[in-house]
Amino acid sequence: MNIRPSNTSDISKIIKLLKSSLGESLMPKSEAYWQWKHINNPFGASPVWVAEEDDQIIGVRAFMQWQWKKNEQVYRAIRAVDTATDPEHQGKGIFKKLTLGLLEQCESEGIDLVFNTPNSQSKPGYLKMGWEEAGKLPIQISIKKPIKIAIAKLKGKQETQFLELKNATEYDLPKALSEFKFNFTKSSTWRSFYSIDYLQWRYAEIPIIPYYAHFNKKACVLFRIKSGGLGVEMRICEVFGEQKAIEQLLDELYDQNDFDYMSISGFEKVKLPGILKQNKNLGPDVTIRTLAEKELIDFQGFNNWHPALGDLEVF
Repeated sequence: MNIRPSNTSDISKIIKLLKSSLGESLMPKSEAYWQWKHINNPFGASPVWVAEEDDQIIGVRAFMQWQWKKNEQVYRAIRAVDTATDPEHQGKGIFKKLTLGLLEQCESEGIDLVFNTPNSQSKPGYLKMGWEEAGKLPIQISIKKPIKIAIAKLKGKQETQFLELKNATEYDLPKALSEFKFNFTKSSTWRSFYSIDYLQWRYAEIPIIPYYAHFNKKACVLFRIKSGGLGVEMRICEVFGEQKAIEQLLDELYDQNDFDYMSISGFEKVKLPGILKQNKNLGPDVTIRTLAEKELIDFQGFNNWHPALGDLEVF
C-alpha cells in the first residue's frame, strides 16, 4: 500500500471511491462539487492524501482550507471533511494513517488548527487522535408554524432536500454581492476572514444549493431554504450591516415567505421575528485540534469563537 499526496489526475478515482464507500447523500459526490470545494476555494486548495494499491485508490482524506480573523490576527485553519476507505480494505488503519500524515504536512506548512463537525460514529476516533470538544453551536430559532413542526416530529426521519424559492428573482444573490456596500469591520471575536471573493465562492458558486440574499442600503442577509425532519427551515447563514436594518430584513423575510421555522447562529446579536423562540445549543457538534503546539487558548470552546451558521454547514 502506498500513501501519498493526491494530484488532479486522481479526482475521478476519488469520486468513484466516495460513491462506492459512502453512497449518495444530500451533498453531491461529483467532480464539479469537488472542484468547487477543494480547488476553487479562495482560502487555498485543499491538502488531500490518498492510499493506493495495485493502481487503485483505496482511501482518501481531504482537509478544506479556512481562515479565521479576530481584529488584525488571522488563524490559518483546515476543516476535516471528505474521507473514505474502500469497503474491501477497511480495518487496515488507512483512515488514521491518512489523517495523521496529512496533519503532519499541514503542521509543517504553518496551519494553526483543524476543526470539523463529526457525527456520533466518527467523533470517538477524532478524540483519540487529539481533537477536543468545542461543543454544539448555539442557535436561535423562531417557530412560525408549531403545528407543522409537531407533525413533522411525529412522522420521524424524512428526506432532506434544498428548496428553491418561487419568488427567487426578488432575492437575487449576485445582485446583492455586486450592489451592497459590504463593510467587513474588525471583530473582537473569531469570525471567518470575509471578502467579496469568499462570499462569491461560498454562496454564489456552490453547485446544487441555491442561496439567496435580501438587502437594502443598510444591511444584507444571506439565506437558504431546506426541508427536513423538523419541517421547512429558513436558515439565515450570514448577516451584514446595522442591527435594526438587519432585523427589518428578517421581519420582511418572515412575513413574505412560506416556511415552518427560521434559524440563525446564536452569536448574532439580532432578534428574530415571531413569538415562539428558542436559543439553545442545537447546532452541529464541533471538535477542534491545535497544531504545532500553538497556544490558541481563546479559540477553545465558543467563548471567543463565533461562527455564523454558514461557516459550519455540512460540506
